[in-house]
Amino acid sequence: MEKFKAILSKIKYYRVIMLSLSIILLIVGIVMRITVSYGSNKYADQTVAKRWDKEGNYAHVSLFIKDIAHFNQTTLDGLKYNLDEKLDFNSIEVENEDARRFIECHTAKSFIYLEGPSRSMQIDCLAVGGDFFVFHPIKMINGSYFDGNDLMQDGIILDEESAWQLFGSSDVVGKTLYYGDRVLYVKGVYEREENKLFNYARGDKPEIYVPFDLLDSTEAPLDITCVEICMPNPVKNFATGILDEISTLDSSTCETVENSSRYTVENLWVVFKNKKYRSMQNHDIIYPYWEKIARYEEDILAPKAVVMVVSFVSSAVIFLALLLYEISKLTRLKSRNDD
Repeated sequence: MEKFKAILSKIKYYRVIMLSLSIILLIVGIVMRITVSYGSNKYADQTVAKRWDKEGNYAHVSLFIKDIAHFNQTTLDGLKYNLDEKLDFNSIEVENEDARRFIECHTAKSFIYLEGPSRSMQIDCLAVGGDFFVFHPIKMINGSYFDGNDLMQDGIILDEESAWQLFGSSDVVGKTLYYGDRVLYVKGVYEREENKLFNYARGDKPEIYVPFDLLDSTEAPLDITCVEICMPNPVKNFATGILDEISTLDSSTCETVENSSRYTVENLWVVFKNKKYRSMQNHDIIYPYWEKIARYEEDILAPKAVVMVVSFVSSAVIFLALLLYEISKLTRLKSRNDD
């Protein structure tokens, strides 16, 4: 008891201050960790790998392609064929023989002229194929998604504004429109995000989704500007390495991004370190709206990730230094008592 009193009598205020500082830094680090974790799961467009495989063995990789590359359906088919060959070569199999080893979606920015009962109009559209709505589960008001494997490829998805302009109502599922001499059906109506960030990223004009094959043709093939693949990633950078190897595109016409690792602390640290150069793009790739939003989120989360790491490290260093100091004091005190 006397020894304990002797120790207490030697405690100075700076020790309490240092311990308090360590605790405060630890709390700051935990808060930043929660914030980064929330931000990394905020947008469904960036979480397909987690949704597809909860074990974390898949990666979501995007190829953003320049128009001048003229990357079309034929080129994409070749890429998917080569990917299958590479997965075979690396003995990558799935447990269920009916399961797919990878899923893919592709996008082309375009426009379409539609005739409706209320009016006819030209509308901006995203021509999408593959499993687009698995990657991008937009919020539906009514109706359902169309599928890249649908036989007729004649269903489209409107937003509320285009539905009102074409029909005078948003309850239009199953109703018909005319695209030239083709009859199209409204599969669903989706809800646009109405906030400043989304308006900056995608514009404030109506935009609809149409099947890629509806606008694509042998005579005038659509130029694909974005390909996304969710595939096995048994080791770090395996997926991006495979795609870079088999792609016919180079860095002058295509940018490869591994979406599933973009919000890791390591990547956010790199984003923060290179923040001065982020706006100095030396290419003319036009990103889709979801990539613009994802990059905005990277810029927001990067300094928080840095604060998180610095806080955790500083808290640990202060606590260990204080602990070692107290141990050394106790050791010296014991030595004096023994003497």
